[in-house]
Amino acid sequence: MSNKFDTTGNKHPKQEFQVERIAFFSDAVFAIAITLLIIEFRPPHVTKESTYEEIWSEVLHMKFKLGALLVSFALIVNYWIKHHTLFKHIHNYNPAIVKSNMWLLLPVIFFPFTTSFLYESLESNVEVLKIPYRLFLINNSMASAATCYLYYLATKKYKHCSYELSVEEKWTYEKELLVMAVSFLIVFLLSFISIQFSVVGLIPFLLLKGYHKFFKSN
Repeated sequence: MSNKFDTTGNKHPKQEFQVERIAFFSDAVFAIAITLLIIEFRPPHVTKESTYEEIWSEVLHMKFKLGALLVSFALIVNYWIKHHTLFKHIHNYNPAIVKSNMWLLLPVIFFPFTTSFLYESLESNVEVLKIPYRLFLINNSMASAATCYLYYLATKKYKHCSYELSVEEKWTYEKELLVMAVSFLIVFLLSFISIQFSVVGLIPFLLLKGYHKFFKSN
């Protein structure tokens, strides 16, 4: 079966519809992944004998779960924004782009698992915590790498499949992707020295986010 993308300018009748199908399917996967984050977030069990102190203690005990959930929510949203921004420019596709998009969705569907595994282990000893912590970091590194690869295919290797990004758009997109991918890789490597110290690897990513939020937006 031949590709329906053509560099001569001829357009397949269902080309736009097929690109939209890829985007809609991807949106559904992102939405389901975000929704599944809350599945394991169960409220305290309340009975007639429950006291205010007991329930409040259980609520406070959920702080690690809430923190992990919010971090994962923010990360999935960040990857979705990158995906959404890229598909604003993609108007055509080929098997490589479709497969690359599916490879991006693979780490996304693992976020609920790695997040749940991480927050269930946060109160364990450091040696045990290393396993879910590194799996969570690998999950993020894979998502970052897959996003980078999809961007490369759609805007560089197969330029005819996307509208040209402006110089500023390219610079911003590539800078954010690179900083995000490198930051999680640094955190992963630092985790072999110290889990507590490893979070400093996120400083470049957080500084970039802060810059865009407080300075570039003005």
